Amino acid sequence: MSSSTTNTKKTIAFLGASGGVGLAALTRAMAAGHTCIALCRTPSKLTDRFPAAQHPNLKVVQGNAHDVDAVAQCLFPSSASTSGSAAAKPVDMVMSSIGGQFQFAKMTIDDPHVCENGMKTLLAAIDKVRRDHGAAVPETSQGLLWRPRIVVVSTCGISKAGRDFPLATLPIYKFMLKVPHVDKLAMESLVTGNAGEKGFTYSIVRPSLLTDPAVPDRKIRVGVDDKPPVGYGISRDDTGRWIYENLLSAEGAYENRVVTITW
Repeated sequence: MSSSTTNTKKTIAFLGASGGVGLAALTRAMAAGHTCIALCRTPSKLTDRFPAAQHPNLKVVQGNAHDVDAVAQCLFPSSASTSGSAAAKPVDMVMSSIGGQFQFAKMTIDDPHVCENGMKTLLAAIDKVRRDHGAAVPETSQGLLWRPRIVVVSTCGISKAGRDFPLATLPIYKFMLKVPHVDKLAMESLVTGNAGEKGFTYSIVRPSLLTDPAVPDRKIRVGVDDKPPVGYGISRDDTGRWIYENLLSAEGAYENRVVTITW
C-alpha cells in the first residue's frame, strides 16, 4: 500500500519517545515542523537533547503513560505552550512506543502489563478530553469531529496468520518473549476493539527484533494484516523513520491495519 505525504503541519503526541523507535520518529517529526508533545517521566532526557530555544515546536510534559491526567494533557495541549498554535485544540495523532525493561534472569519484563495498561490509560484520556473540552471536540449529527489516529508499536511473533519470524529464532519468540507478547496482544485487542466506539483510527506496527545501529540504505519489507514478511530484525531508528515517513507524515496510509516491517 502506497502512502502520500502531506505538507500540512500536524500536532502529534508521543508516548515513550525518550529513546528507541519513539525518539527516532519524534526527531523526524520535529525536523519537519510538526508540533510535538512528548510525555516523559524525566523531561531532561528530551530537553537536554532538544533545547527549547532551538526546538520551539516541542513541548515536554512530565508524567507517566499510566497517568490519565498526564496523557490527557498531551492530547489537548495549551495553545500557549507550543509554537504556531492559533488556538487550543486536540492533537491529530498519537504515537505510543512504550514498553518494559526485559529481565533476563526471570525471562519477563519489569511490568508485564505495561502496554495493556498504557492503552487503557490512553483510551481513558481520550474520554477525558471529550468530557473536559466538549466545545473543541464536539459530537455532531454526522458523528465525532475529533477522530485522532493512534499509531502503536507492537511486535512480530504474535500473528495469527502464521509464522512471521525465521525458524531459527523460534526459542526467542516462543519462550523468551512470551510475557511481553501476551502484553502486546492485550494492547492490540484494546486498540482494534475500541476504535469504533471511542472514535479513533489506528495503525499497529509490528517490527521484527529491534537492533542497533541504523542501516538507512537497507530495504525495509512491509506486509499488511495476514501477509507479514519474515525477517530477522530491523533497527530502532529505521523503524521510527518508517513510521514517520509512512504513517505520521502521510494521510490515511495503513488506516485500521496491522503492518509488519523488517529488513
